[in-house]
Amino acid sequence: MGEWKSPLWGCFDDVGACLVTCIAPCWTFGKLSESVGEDCLIYGLCSMVPLIHIYLRYVIRQKVASKAGISESEVVSLLVALLIPCCGDLQERTQMGVDVMPRT
Repeated sequence: MGEWKSPLWGCFDDVGACLVTCIAPCWTFGKLSESVGEDCLIYGLCSMVPLIHIYLRYVIRQKVASKAGISESEVVSLLVALLIPCCGDLQERTQMGVDVMPRT
């Protein structure tokens, strides 16, 4: 099976993406959701709703892992979504090659 391209604690490797994710996690999550075939706007907005955001982050993490051929237990995905969602989003962003930096 595959492995993550970056470690979970590698969230500071791309300082710009880290800042965007810390300031507007809904933006990063929406772009990440779009990379696995979901609606960017809907998922980005729903990620700001308490409790729903945990479930959605879990679902998207499982989809990213599946798409990349990574075998990750549901418990690990849930714990990442619950305890360190921004680090998880950045790890998934790296895996999917998602660019979260706004372009002008």
